[in-house]
Amino acid sequence: MDFREKYKELLEPADDAPPTWYRKRGYAFEEILKSCLEHEQLDPRASFKAEGEQIDGSFFLDGSVFLLEAKWHKNELPASAIYQFKGKVDGKLAGTIGVFISMSGYSKDAVDALTLGKSLNVILFGKEDIDAAIIGGSSFRSVLKSKLRIAAEEGVVYHSTEMEQVSKDGQTIIEAFTYDSRSSMLVKQDLNFEANSDLVIVCEGTTDRELLSLLATKILNKFGLTKKINIIVAMGKMTIPRVANAASNIITNAPVLIVTDSDNDIGKTRDMLNRGVELDSWRCSIPDPEIESWLGLDHPKEFRRRYRGTEMREMLTKLVNDLDLEELSERDESFKTFYDWIKNA
Repeated sequence: MDFREKYKELLEPADDAPPTWYRKRGYAFEEILKSCLEHEQLDPRASFKAEGEQIDGSFFLDGSVFLLEAKWHKNELPASAIYQFKGKVDGKLAGTIGVFISMSGYSKDAVDALTLGKSLNVILFGKEDIDAAIIGGSSFRSVLKSKLRIAAEEGVVYHSTEMEQVSKDGQTIIEAFTYDSRSSMLVKQDLNFEANSDLVIVCEGTTDRELLSLLATKILNKFGLTKKINIIVAMGKMTIPRVANAASNIITNAPVLIVTDSDNDIGKTRDMLNRGVELDSWRCSIPDPEIESWLGLDHPKEFRRRYRGTEMREMLTKLVNDLDLEELSERDESFKTFYDWIKNA
């Protein structure tokens, strides 16, 4: 069977698939990647050990060797998983670059932690990138070269984005986008996607998207408003300006609100946005220190580690349902900006 067909099979597990199926999927995915790289004549090498380190593989492109790590877990990968791989890359020949693939995505702090490190020698791939490389009409080679150019020119190691559409009735549609450096656009191949929107929100990570979609829906329902809101995930704080600028190419004439954590420095965060965002009209809401402060959570990082996937959505839903919007708006200026913008923009 062709590796593309095998990949499609892995994307659709049976409803009653046992845990062993998911474990085998990880090994099968490594074989599919190897077949893909062989097809593109990138001279792949399978998993090997180097001085006690297990490395998933390597390949050769334009005179350089790339180390490869591929994960297909249930939940987003934390910063520790990337740093472990980065440590392997750091110990190799100067100039060696690592390619880290996570089919379940990355936590927002993981991407920023890597971007703000002393040296950039790891490029991150998400599911959208692998979809494009294997079944989306592109190639692994072209996706990687696009990522390498952006990383070299602008220090951005991960630029896949997701979009969620929120309407008054609470129904949501998840849309996956990829940033194309050549056109400076967010690219979506689904021709059924409706690009028109009443409002656009750009945020850092998937947890933020979940929370903002629930809050926006509650506000719309509270006031009986009918609006369509596109919430775009930039996957990291430092890439927000780039994604916001690119969003204007597919969604025009819609007010834009950027929601990003202050990380205990509102002034520095505001300056970063003012330097990078090139839109004619936009606003920002900067929760201090993190967006979870809107929910009164004392330990947001622990909350994100404890709850994942469906459990996270359920907990956020409960917390938002119990939230007094008017009271929160009175005591938190950043939420008031968001609250008033949803109502009035």
